[in-house]
Amino acid sequence: MLGFQLDIKKKYELWSLVGPEPVRFSLLEFENLTGLNCEYIEDLERPHSVVTKELTSFWEMLGVHVEAGPSTQEIIAALERCEGWSRDDRKRLAYLAIFTGYIEGRKYSTPTRVSLARLVMELERFENYPWGRVAFKVLMDSAKGRDISGGYSMILSKV
Repeated sequence: MLGFQLDIKKKYELWSLVGPEPVRFSLLEFENLTGLNCEYIEDLERPHSVVTKELTSFWEMLGVHVEAGPSTQEIIAALERCEGWSRDDRKRLAYLAIFTGYIEGRKYSTPTRVSLARLVMELERFENYPWGRVAFKVLMDSAKGRDISGGYSMILSKV
């Protein structure tokens, strides 16, 4: 899809040529394809969470500083030593593995955003968070960050 990407000015849409037809990829298509929750929420990337004793203790078990988000590398290390953890803490660790590896998809040793990672302390809130919207934004930032000027791109004024 990036190979025949059209150069448009809309920040959260991709348009590509499939044969002679332009095809749009936006949050709507992403939600339909993934089935992830893409509902609108205020402060999507900076949700409010309080640093509690429970959070501090869990971050300590992870081996992560309380002001940092865990990296994939730290999550993998924690997976190797979590056998004696409570069911909820193992569930939190599994959710963080999905978040760090698939939602954010950062470099192996790069910490995730702590504001989003901390949501794992409230399991129901974490489970109902619009992760689809977060993942879509990460995808668009990545795709829009590519230089397509040397490829098959053109500027459309009405798209």
